[in-house]
Amino acid sequence: MTKLTKIIIALLFGLSFISCYMKESEKDNYSKNPKISNCQGVPKDSLTFYFPTSIRRDTGIVKTEIDTFMLNWFSSALYSAKEPILHNYYIGHDIYRFLWLRSFHRPVVISLNKDEDKVWLTIKELDKQPEFMDRLKPIKFIEPKLLPNEDYDTTKLNNTEEPEKEVIKRADRKADIILNLTIKLTEKEWKEFETLLSNCSFWTSKSDIEVLGCDGAEWTIEGHLKDKYWFVNRWSPRDNFRKAGEYLIHKSGFKEEIY
Repeated sequence: MTKLTKIIIALLFGLSFISCYMKESEKDNYSKNPKISNCQGVPKDSLTFYFPTSIRRDTGIVKTEIDTFMLNWFSSALYSAKEPILHNYYIGHDIYRFLWLRSFHRPVVISLNKDEDKVWLTIKELDKQPEFMDRLKPIKFIEPKLLPNEDYDTTKLNNTEEPEKEVIKRADRKADIILNLTIKLTEKEWKEFETLLSNCSFWTSKSDIEVLGCDGAEWTIEGHLKDKYWFVNRWSPRDNFRKAGEYLIHKSGFKEEIY
């Protein structure tokens, strides 16, 4: 290998490193884990989770409290929409992404983007909610034996109170994009949205609050800025967080019922 070749390889390696990592002087809370995605946000595979279970903040590591069911559900929609993962690397411009998963309508992803003085909105709609959970059936269950003294003999249970499961159908995690639209917006509209986020204390709100209810919709907004990432998920919100989501829905042109 010639000296010139070695210099070229070193330069290419350096450029690759810089493209994925910020300068040490610039602090952020991105994971920068190559096992999750590349520096453009492309996920490792279709099973990769799009949301973190913990996020680094000034006060330390914060658990987001999002469970595996939600992670699979939300991630399958974003993967099918060919969206980048936003929590792992800063991908070059600021983004607010709204994932809208509704009981009676198709999945929607609305992203508000800003690159210097350029602001635009991207709207995607899937033809269906992708299957995201494998279908299982029990294959073994040990029945406790009733002894003469009416106590249960548990010596053979070996912690098998729950039946083992066998996969009978793998989730395909596939859906097609039936709407992919880009709308040019203004810096004024970007600031209007950020004001709505400020009104609902987006950056200091708890990421996920479990709320039980019938039907409804999951509203999830991610903030992806140069120095920080955060997300907030709520089920059919009725507060200022809802107003932020409604703003993006109205800008997108959707005329469907909002719930």
